[in-house]
Amino acid sequence: MAVQEQVNSISLPANADLSASQFCFVTLNTSGKLILPAAGGDCIGILQDKPDAADRIAQVAMLGTSGRLKVIAAATLTAGVKVQADAAGKALAALTGDHVLGTTLTAAVSGELIEIAPGSRMLLP
Repeated sequence: MAVQEQVNSISLPANADLSASQFCFVTLNTSGKLILPAAGGDCIGILQDKPDAADRIAQVAMLGTSGRLKVIAAATLTAGVKVQADAAGKALAALTGDHVLGTTLTAAVSGELIEIAPGSRMLLP
């Protein structure tokens, strides 16, 4: 079971129905609304709830904090892996040129919640 510590979060409107994306990485569009990221792209945080329509306010746990966050794994991951987001906002191993969004603290298989320590969001060299 993945654990999440108390985290800093902000409230932002969703751009569309994101009810199937709880515990996935999210970013902002040019209108300041939450969207799923491009694969390997930068993100602002992890969606904490299930906004079911455009302009619904959602809670986002910020990546620039310390502690543990929960995110859905897109593949089998072990502890100590630097992760990026796939196009669905799920965590998978970061590759050269990807934004590192965190480091896994636990192991999980695809579809399970995994704990991460938020990362620098810098590109993996």
